[in-house]
Amino acid sequence: MMYTTVPDDKLPLIKQLIPKLEEISNSTIELDEKTKSIKVTPKQGNAYDAMKVRSVINAIGLGFSVDDAMKLMSDDYTLEIIELRDFSNGPDSLRRIKGRIIGEKGKAKKIIQEYTGVQILVGDHIVALLGNVEQMSVAKRAIEMLLEGKEHSTVYKFLDEAERSLSFSSSRGLKERLDKF
Repeated sequence: MMYTTVPDDKLPLIKQLIPKLEEISNSTIELDEKTKSIKVTPKQGNAYDAMKVRSVINAIGLGFSVDDAMKLMSDDYTLEIIELRDFSNGPDSLRRIKGRIIGEKGKAKKIIQEYTGVQILVGDHIVALLGNVEQMSVAKRAIEMLLEGKEHSTVYKFLDEAERSLSFSSSRGLKERLDKF
């Protein structure tokens, strides 16, 4: 069994989702409204599905939409959380690095999302990423580059090269598959 919690304002949403999550995951989900804790127990000892349910609940707690969070029930999607306090040395530093990730008028965050298809939420002291497993490493690396102080143009160049190499490898894979016929 696994436990998790969500902010108070997300509890009604989770409560509403419990029957659907139990049905698709073959897990039992108990919400203790006093302690605001959520217990996920796999029915046939399948901890993997229970872990996925916990990820869905955590994603909703972080602020992702239900539709995006539900993608985590698939093996193709994952949730990553980067702790910003590991990269800062106080409130001013934290504000500055959050600003670097978001960019002017949200530009940097939007560009990373568009290149990778990974959803990005910037919280008080975390950055949460939800997306396709293949693209996650590219999005996470782009965020880390910004946290390390790299220029935005350098990060955009990295995204451009990552996209080219990914599309090259997937088109090459397609060509190799077509050559078999």
